Amino acid sequence: MELRDIVSDSRHVKIKSSATVSDALVSMIENKTDFLLIDRDGPSDSYGIVTRWDLVEGPIAHGLDLPTTSIMPYARKPLVVMNNLDLDVKWVAKKMTNEGVSKVAVFDGENFLGFISDVDVLKAVAHKSKKAKGVKT
Repeated sequence: MELRDIVSDSRHVKIKSSATVSDALVSMIENKTDFLLIDRDGPSDSYGIVTRWDLVEGPIAHGLDLPTTSIMPYARKPLVVMNNLDLDVKWVAKKMTNEGVSKVAVFDGENFLGFISDVDVLKAVAHKSKKAKGVKT
């Protein structure tokens, strides 16, 4: 299974870099996701990511005022990125391992396609294994 096969199921929700922690939490809840893409401020800027855990261990655990606290100190920039859609899923797993992350951003040129998580990799490997054994999915 290739990267292109698993990125098609990926969802992504974008939030502005000027957003507050409260904005991010509301967006996560409304979109039923545990991570958000932080938009670039311009062409020379990098995209970022913020996860629910970033918010739990950061501003929430420190009792900050969420509606006035910027999301940016808790975002991770630059993203860990993959852009070769022909890669076997094992290379996605290797990249995650090497970078110490559970999500990587997938781009096709300048087009952001979505995030791939460790769960997506596990599902792809399980599907590939079932298929190899002749089990219908």
